[in-house]
Amino acid sequence: MGISTNMRAIDTIKSEILSEVANLYKAMAECDEINGYDDVSDKIATIIAMDYLLARRLGIGLSAVDAKISELLSIAIDNNHELELEFSDMSELKKHIGKR
Repeated sequence: MGISTNMRAIDTIKSEILSEVANLYKAMAECDEINGYDDVSDKIATIIAMDYLLARRLGIGLSAVDAKISELLSIAIDNNHELELEFSDMSELKKHIGKR
């Protein structure tokens, strides 16, 4: 019973992630500077939260997800990823995650 319940939860989370990604693209297409990016940030936050919940349902600890993100960011930094070279995006995100 627990396995089927967990699988149902995983399927629900996957569906919500896909739906929110579609909603994000729609919100970005409709976004203008007058209305700001509140709807876009809501969608991004929802996707990130659902990704963490999916990891948890799959038996991956939340701190393990953060550690993996940090590891991937370090690799991107070391490999001179374009976003890192031009904007320092990877370093900024790695610092943010490290503060948690």
